[in-house]
Amino acid sequence: MVSGERMRNLSAATLLFLLQFAVGAHAATTQFALDAPAPAAADDVELALPPVGSNTLHVLSPTLLELVLINTKAPDPAPVTSWNFVDSSGHFNAPATSEFNVTVNGQQVAVQQVSFKRRPLFAPITTYDLRITNSLILQLATPVADGQSVSVTNPDSTLWASSMQFAITANPLRYSPAVHVNQEGYASTWPKKATVGYYLGTMGEMPIPTLAFAIVDASSGASVFQGTLAARPDVGFNTSPTPYQKVYEADFSAFTTPGEYELQVPGLGASLPFLIDDGIAMGFARTFALGLYQQRCGMANAMPFTRFVHNACHTAPASIPMPAASFGFTWTTVAGYANQINSDNAPQTAPALTSPSAQLFPFVNQGAIDVSGGHHDAGDYSKYTADSADLVHDLMFAVDSIPGVAALDNLGIPESGDGVSDVMQEAKWEADFLAKMQDADGGFYYLVYPKDTEYEDIPPDQAGPQVLWPKNTAATAAAVAALAETASSPAFKKQYPAAAALYMQKATLGWQFLSASIAKYGKNGGYQKIAHFGDTFADNDEFAWAACEMFLATGNPTYQMTLESWYDPSNSSTWMWGWWHCFECYGNAARDYAFAVKSGRLQASQIDPAYLAKCQAEVTAAGDAALLWSQHTAYGTSFPDEDKAFMTAGWYFSTAQTFDLTTAYQLNPNPAYLDAIVRGIDYEAGSNPVNVTYLTGLGLRRQKVIVDQYALNARQFLPPDGIPIGALQTGPTYVAPYGLALSEVVYPSDGGSIPTPMYDRWTDTWNVTTEFTHVDQARSLASAAFLASLTSYAAQAWTYSTGQITGLPATVLEGTPVTASLQAPGMNLRRLSSRSRMRRLPEW
Repeated sequence: MVSGERMRNLSAATLLFLLQFAVGAHAATTQFALDAPAPAAADDVELALPPVGSNTLHVLSPTLLELVLINTKAPDPAPVTSWNFVDSSGHFNAPATSEFNVTVNGQQVAVQQVSFKRRPLFAPITTYDLRITNSLILQLATPVADGQSVSVTNPDSTLWASSMQFAITANPLRYSPAVHVNQEGYASTWPKKATVGYYLGTMGEMPIPTLAFAIVDASSGASVFQGTLAARPDVGFNTSPTPYQKVYEADFSAFTTPGEYELQVPGLGASLPFLIDDGIAMGFARTFALGLYQQRCGMANAMPFTRFVHNACHTAPASIPMPAASFGFTWTTVAGYANQINSDNAPQTAPALTSPSAQLFPFVNQGAIDVSGGHHDAGDYSKYTADSADLVHDLMFAVDSIPGVAALDNLGIPESGDGVSDVMQEAKWEADFLAKMQDADGGFYYLVYPKDTEYEDIPPDQAGPQVLWPKNTAATAAAVAALAETASSPAFKKQYPAAAALYMQKATLGWQFLSASIAKYGKNGGYQKIAHFGDTFADNDEFAWAACEMFLATGNPTYQMTLESWYDPSNSSTWMWGWWHCFECYGNAARDYAFAVKSGRLQASQIDPAYLAKCQAEVTAAGDAALLWSQHTAYGTSFPDEDKAFMTAGWYFSTAQTFDLTTAYQLNPNPAYLDAIVRGIDYEAGSNPVNVTYLTGLGLRRQKVIVDQYALNARQFLPPDGIPIGALQTGPTYVAPYGLALSEVVYPSDGGSIPTPMYDRWTDTWNVTTEFTHVDQARSLASAAFLASLTSYAAQAWTYSTGQITGLPATVLEGTPVTASLQAPGMNLRRLSSRSRMRRLPEW
């Protein structure tokens, strides 16, 4: 079934494009029935959005019913259109229990208590279209048994019109929003765990009435595995009542038979469908790789790799912003950022970079410079040198130090199948750009940025002129480190000897620039803050990383002495906020030194054993912290206990958090690390309280609005694949055209005395605290590629097929049933059951 909301006047050619990536297991031909629209539902587990006015009824448990209504409100000061039970002081005026007439198999059942929760569901910024999810939860005096019919009416029609139906049969396999699974699935050799729990709003957490669960075949409904739920209460929150104390874990790791399944809990219903298949691991790796490919700058994005196609972007040379009078916007913007003081750092002794005359390192090159290539840093089209260097490190570390990653030549990017590591080639695309960012004196420019605006509200291949921002020591040291690391990689030198030699030449010149800065201004006197990128620990962590990589690249003990004088991994002042190990460039240095011998850069005799032990201890400490956070979180993601204490979240990416676990596993293959890595991916793929996949392109319940200029301006219904979305947020932010309305309609309030719990705070809208960077993609790719390398799919060749749809008329009108056949030679299209296949259509 495909909702008619998205089926207006689609040509056969368009349908062919939409369906050509359908996946399956047994046949190259399958049929799809495009029926008339079904009655509107509010579960939001299909790609079509539930419209305002849609509703549904859930039998959450034998004694709990949930009535869900999607409503809206006009711009302020208009009220919510219906079910507006919260007064101006934030008090819930509960409807009387007598307002509800509940019948079970025709017999009236008393309502004992009414609960309520409300949250914005969807709020795009291109047009005002606010959709709000409202839930009334009714506690019953008499339990509902499986197979019984349930109906809820409002006798006086004051809560809803008599034409609106809340009715359901309590099918044992009905969809349960309280059962949370990885919606893509599980590799047969992975730990396979799901979670059960639900937030009821003013009533708190839902009691789970049974500890039994079953895995059922998605086609037949037959039980194939039984297990017992285990309590998994959350640790670390200091609010009262403590949230997530009634969450349970279903462990079905022992069940390994490939197929499509659902997880059933008696009395609650069943999860969304999922697969057990070793190809799942490669699916995640390919999705993250596709996301990085789509972030490439200076290169066309093309079929068959992506449906988000565009010509090569930002190929014109970028300008040196001199004379300053011709670049007023640039220097005003630089000054604005430079004036923002980072209180975590010691006061900057160098003059603030608020004007061209304040530069300690004036531009040497003049005119325009070719800085094409690299990757767009985040949702905008800018390219930050510090982040570019981190991306290179994350990918090259994976190639050199995580066994199996270097052999992956099948991630679905243009270079796949050429006999060279895809991960290394993605790193090279960035390193080639970094090498272009060097001025004649050896320093590296801080940033490539639009000339006359902060953000370009157009597709990337239509973008305007760009400009280079000034040099500073942090950007230079980061670039030196990344280029030296790549140049010293045995795998890279073997494949690209000329590029490796060029990178080392650039790194050496950059080190000379840093040495000259120290000689002239002192170690702490040459740093001029520009923006927050590279400003953590000022430039101290970048200097340490540069010294480390120059030592590993040359074996010159002078660099090692410098490194040890600049960076003590056991000193808590090098941990972010005194507790976050391996943070940013200090972490890069610790990782690469810890793996210097394993990666083949140096011999054991060249390494200081005492310092090696410190670096390995730091890597292990980072992995152990992420493991502890995973074990303390009810849903398994590595959300820091320290952040829970402050009830804050932002820029949190569950799979990226597994990078330290993946690294630590290479030193100590602790099965608990592997479990936490998988749990982090599970959370991102839907095993979370709101059943949302926080990685674009995957899952059934997907976010449509992400902070991404390309997605915003391409005007397609779903964003490009492979973009991670911040999986935890403090709450909705101020965003046009809604102002504060999004946070104001939340109930219970995120900032109230008994707030909505952190993991339940999700809205499909533009929220800058959920914006990714390509560093998050790179770290996620490293972990996903490691898991993929452990499966038989590691050697699978990547390929694609062009599909053909037959049986369609020239146009398909809304409401007209059509049956069509899809053919895709070489691809298997019948893997998914008839119950879920149409839910898993590709993007619309």
